[in-house]
Amino acid sequence: MRLFLDASVVLAACGRVEGASHAVFDLATAQGWRLLTGDYVLREVERNVRERLPAASGEWSVLRSALAVVTDELTHPWPVVFPAAKDRPVLFTAAAVADVLLTLDRSDFGGVMAAGFYGLPVMKPGDFLRRERAAGRLPR
Repeated sequence: MRLFLDASVVLAACGRVEGASHAVFDLATAQGWRLLTGDYVLREVERNVRERLPAASGEWSVLRSALAVVTDELTHPWPVVFPAAKDRPVLFTAAAVADVLLTLDRSDFGGVMAAGFYGLPVMKPGDFLRRERAAGRLPR
């Protein structure tokens, strides 16, 4: 399964090793998940780690190696009503390359979290892990 990680998830994983965001990284290899992100997200994470979370720079170095970086998509082939212009590259790239978009950004992605985006589930990491556990794909 291909999971696209928004900056909010990566930053949460950098800052808290006990949380669901970090658990996605911890479980990825064993579950066969491919963790994807784009250059747009990488730049946001690197800026935030440098400016706001310098203590997390060591953890960021470890987690960075688990991410496959894909080319950012700046357009989408179907009609889109998504007000968060700054997050369109995240949504469009995830829709092009991933099976699930993981984000903690309810303020920008809340409108597509419930309905998804053209068949792409948009979920918080904890909700994704609960879904996988309920489907029997993760141990209890």
